[in-house]
Amino acid sequence: MRDTSSRTLDFSARGLTKSYGQGPDRVQVLQDLDLDLLRGEMVAITGVSGTGKSTLLHILGTLDRPDQGILTYRNEDIFKRDDASLAHFRNQSIGFVFQFHHLLPEFSALENTIIPGLIAGRKKEQLYDEASELLKKVGLGHRLEHRIGELSGGEQQRVAIARAIIMKPALLLADEPTGNLDPKTGEKVFHLIRDMNHDFGLTTVMVTHNYALANQMDRCLTLLNGRLVAADHGGLVA
Repeated sequence: MRDTSSRTLDFSARGLTKSYGQGPDRVQVLQDLDLDLLRGEMVAITGVSGTGKSTLLHILGTLDRPDQGILTYRNEDIFKRDDASLAHFRNQSIGFVFQFHHLLPEFSALENTIIPGLIAGRKKEQLYDEASELLKKVGLGHRLEHRIGELSGGEQQRVAIARAIIMKPALLLADEPTGNLDPKTGEKVFHLIRDMNHDFGLTTVMVTHNYALANQMDRCLTLLNGRLVAADHGGLVA
């Protein structure tokens, strides 16, 4: 683990509360949850299935709004933005990597990688140059023109990682990015995400059930009863 004590605060969540359903069917997922993320740190979120880890990532990524609470980015209350402004912020400032890559199968690795930039209105020629360099960096320089169906599972996740960081986001959110891969490939994908965190200074939050990977990050937190608590090196609540 690295010393992050001198880093500045990047994202801060205060009092996040989220529930689903109504009446007797109401399920409380997050309850008055707090989280501070320092610029460039890598944080693991662990916990049993169904505790709300993906819900938390969706709120941090502004894909969903909390019932209560605030999310600030460099002192701005993000959820005070309207939906259009929030979508622009999400495209510019947040990268996502999921367990299932959500790539477009009819497009090449290169074409998939540039999609966030196209949405932002950037020039295709410049995007192709940047995407080519990113794909080379993730070990796919020889697969630029291959369609997604021609790539292995690990290669597909590498494309997803390149797509997630093409806009140079402030925050990278990874939801079980190794969960659908064999252990050896999963380890390689994790190391790639960690390399991107180091090389680009990406503040990174990764949900994982793999405690061996979690304990290689700067911090390991467990979601328990709607709140985040520190986890020990075995992935158990301290």
